[in-house]
Amino acid sequence: MLVQGVILSAPAPAQVLETPALLAISEIRVGALDHDTPGLWAGTGLERQAADANLEVLFTPWARAFGGYLRPAIGATINFGGDTSKVYADLRWEIGAPSGVFFALGMGAALHDGRLDPDTPDRKALGSPVLFHPSVELGYRFAGGTSISIFADHISNGYSRRNNDGMDTIGVRLGYRFGPLAMEEAVAEMPVASFSGFYVGALAGYSFEQADWFTGARSRAGPAGAFSAAAVAGYNWQSGNGVFGLEVDASPLTSDLGTSCIGPAITCQMEVSGVYSVRPRFGWVIGDAMIYGTGGLALAYWDAGVTNTATSAQLGKVSGINYGVAVGGGIEYKLGPHFGVRAEIMHYGIPGQDVTVTGVGTVTNQFQSTVGRVGLMWHF
Repeated sequence: MLVQGVILSAPAPAQVLETPALLAISEIRVGALDHDTPGLWAGTGLERQAADANLEVLFTPWARAFGGYLRPAIGATINFGGDTSKVYADLRWEIGAPSGVFFALGMGAALHDGRLDPDTPDRKALGSPVLFHPSVELGYRFAGGTSISIFADHISNGYSRRNNDGMDTIGVRLGYRFGPLAMEEAVAEMPVASFSGFYVGALAGYSFEQADWFTGARSRAGPAGAFSAAAVAGYNWQSGNGVFGLEVDASPLTSDLGTSCIGPAITCQMEVSGVYSVRPRFGWVIGDAMIYGTGGLALAYWDAGVTNTATSAQLGKVSGINYGVAVGGGIEYKLGPHFGVRAEIMHYGIPGQDVTVTGVGTVTNQFQSTVGRVGLMWHF
């Protein structure tokens, strides 16, 4: 009785958060995807259209956010005709309705066996062996855990390399879930800072810039280091620890990059009048800090020209707004309700316009900038 009394009078132990193992398999999906589908994100198809086999393993959820949940996934898409195949690993956000309809967005990395350079006329030049891998899925889950869905994904290097043909697949998948996705919530959660609402900020750092020129062989100006300054503004929506936002940034400083090309007395010159971007962001808040990743549209206005330095004759010139990709990530720390500090790394990759050069033909160019920067943020 004494022992029983001690046990009954002792403080109740903290409730244990009973969740499945982080890498326990929750679901498997298989399907057939159309290979190198034209008219989607990559724009054009080049490799032979065929039915690729797709196999994907999804693990138990890691966390809840925005009415859905986050979980990792690994998969493979196999082409049986000798064209590009890939394996990938993603973090997937998925939300489902009581009716059985579900929707998912994913982002991760893919490793492929395709071509890197345009040395084969019927194969995509993907530029890098490791590529970004965004995906989207819409489906219906039947009683018992079986599902059917439409799945589409994309691979590209985000113009971090000169060759960036990109590739899309789309098709139908069948899935089977091994059990419910119940996640027990802790009784008491750790408080986290709020990043919701409108914000502005100023950032400064150092950038490494380069311009690639292709005239049959590649000529490169840079990488050149330069001071970088940027202004940012955006809006965040927060759900628990998860943060989704939209952000714009402007770095108006001019870059001037030139290199010898075509011949010893020929110079290719590029003057970039600032770099700008608009991007979605997704972050995860731990205490007063938010870790985030971002990717979206980058643009820059530049003048590109080819000049004979011996005669000062301009052989070709083009000006205009060019569009590409901005990707990056960082950490932001809240010092108070309104004031915060940020550190991030961003990469901007932007293909340019063709320059017609007298006596030579078409010359192509591309601009890349990788910048590390820190700054101050104000949240309204």
